[in-house]
Amino acid sequence: MSDSAVTEFTSVQSQYEAQVAADLENNTAERKRLRSEIEELQAKLETLEHDHTLLLGVQGVFTGGSGAGSARGAKVPGARVPKRAAKSSAASAPKSAKTSKTTAKARSGSKGSAKPATGAAGKQPSLAQLVSTLLAAHGEPRSAAEISAELAADHPSRNSNINVVRNALELLVAKSEAHRAKQQKSVFYTHAGQDGAAVPAPDADATPAAG
Repeated sequence: MSDSAVTEFTSVQSQYEAQVAADLENNTAERKRLRSEIEELQAKLETLEHDHTLLLGVQGVFTGGSGAGSARGAKVPGARVPKRAAKSSAASAPKSAKTSKTTAKARSGSKGSAKPATGAAGKQPSLAQLVSTLLAAHGEPRSAAEISAELAADHPSRNSNINVVRNALELLVAKSEAHRAKQQKSVFYTHAGQDGAAVPAPDADATPAAG
């Protein structure tokens, strides 16, 4: 191979090497850019997923099983009392006017006694109110797990699922009725009237409880 051919081959090889190096550099930069965008989008997606779960839980506080239970509890058999009184009135219609007046008074009294029962059933506190009461009963921050355990012990008929309780606590935070504080990996909540309460220091021999 002549010297000119060798020189030309070397020149072409150098050009290819430079082109490959440039393409490789561009490829590396493009991959780095895409990874950065993917990480940013992933972070946004995780935030949206968290917000979605939180909003579903807050919605459940308003329209959950406890609310339905209250509505069912409000349906006391007050409407049936007038029917029975009406039947009694119809049966005693042929009697004297004095008997009719007595029946009317009894029917009126039955209606009056049914109304307070309906009012009492309608006063059942919401889950958020129960959680707020439990939180206010302590002079120190409490985790969602602790409030959930207390709710299960004090109100076994109510939904004490930790996720539902956490959502109720977050609802109180959103309404400025409670405050949230983080201690390492745990989250603690305090009632708004206990601003001076300090977050408990983590126990060196215990694993921090999940909030």
